[in-house]
Amino acid sequence: RGGMALVNAPTAMTPEEAYILEEKERVRRLFTEKKLKITKYSHQHNRDPDWFRHKKHVLICSWAGRPIFSRYGDESKLAAYMGVISAIISNFQRCKDNVRSIVAGRHKFVFLVEGPIYLVAISCTGESELQLRLQLEHVHLQIISILTGSIHNTLRNRPQYDIRGLMGETAETLITELLSDANQNPAYFMKCVSCLRLSSECRDRVGAILKSHRTKNLLFAVLLAGSKVVSLVRIKDKILYPSDLLLLTNFVNNSQSLRSGEGWTPICLPEVSRKGYVWAYVCFLQGDLSLTLITADNQDFFQLQEVKRRIVEKLSKSDDLSNIQQAINRKPWTVSNVRTEIYELVHFLYKFDGARQFVMPASVHPFKGRQGLKFLMREYKKVTDRVAFVKSDKAHTVYFHASDVSAVLGWIRPGEFEIYCTFTPLVPKEVAITACNRILRWIKREEKSLFMLQPNIW
Repeated sequence: RGGMALVNAPTAMTPEEAYILEEKERVRRLFTEKKLKITKYSHQHNRDPDWFRHKKHVLICSWAGRPIFSRYGDESKLAAYMGVISAIISNFQRCKDNVRSIVAGRHKFVFLVEGPIYLVAISCTGESELQLRLQLEHVHLQIISILTGSIHNTLRNRPQYDIRGLMGETAETLITELLSDANQNPAYFMKCVSCLRLSSECRDRVGAILKSHRTKNLLFAVLLAGSKVVSLVRIKDKILYPSDLLLLTNFVNNSQSLRSGEGWTPICLPEVSRKGYVWAYVCFLQGDLSLTLITADNQDFFQLQEVKRRIVEKLSKSDDLSNIQQAINRKPWTVSNVRTEIYELVHFLYKFDGARQFVMPASVHPFKGRQGLKFLMREYKKVTDRVAFVKSDKAHTVYFHASDVSAVLGWIRPGEFEIYCTFTPLVPKEVAITACNRILRWIKREEKSLFMLQPNIW
């Protein structure tokens, strides 16, 4: 008879469900942008004028001339170009010599030979041979982290072997992101890492919680907020060096498969051992906050899954998970927060030698934004290169460099610290030194929140 059809009203999402949906969409957009960064120039090759307009190329091939990677363009279409590079290196080796670099006009060709793997940087950015070689070394270590050091033996025994099939798309993303990050992250040329600014009480509690959950084969536990370290625990006889920590950070943050839930993946940490893999359990707790548990046993997944559950439970109960998230969301601090009262000060970069950690404020005008930060990092690279020639291993070194754009003061005290301060171009040297002293006093007062001062060891 005239009955009414019943329609179920849509159920409102809970805040937690809405957050999960929003986070999935954010991650999807993030990795779409990363993929676009790779595919955008994939059609280019060395007969295309656009290919030559890029300011920095990185090319990798085997000793037989087999293409492995190209930062721009399709490496398969660059096979003949890479064959020439391989021939140049081989000719020098036949003369019992190694080619290190070639300068052609404003372009610099820097070569790195790592056994049967040849890496070349072609740059007109003004970066030195030393800085370009450092970047190539990190790229090579990223390849080793995926394939282990045994790939060298494979290529020696099978010169025509194409290792791109073993590397996969993830390796291309990791190397591309590493090269982009090296332009604006001082961790690569300072050989250190950055910590999330966090109260010492919170950091100590987090370290204690990680430390209280050890399993038989666990080597390292690392809590990361994006590229910043929140806490780290290691076993007594193993050290997670900055180079390995940078590789791990790049791997965790730029592997899309690890974002979809709990990840279980082999990874080689070259400074720990190049001979084989360790196994990493990776779980993103909230946003870019991730927990990585590294074990020597590939059967430990379920055990580490339970360890993660207990760690998250304790972090939530102590409110430290919330405290960390607040620290991540806090507005980035700038030089104005240091209150030096020297208005010519624009930026600074400080390295704590003993802890192998660095700290720097967010960049401000005229170095704001990606391009501004890239330019600022190149200024710091120039000064660190020049300081390397004049510094003493025993006495402290002060170096002052002025240009039309900025003035940079570098102060190095071996075994203690390195500090590089950027000022407006006309700052007097005395004022710059006063600013450095005030920054050092501020860092001393705030060091417990800026750095991990005490190592957490099982």
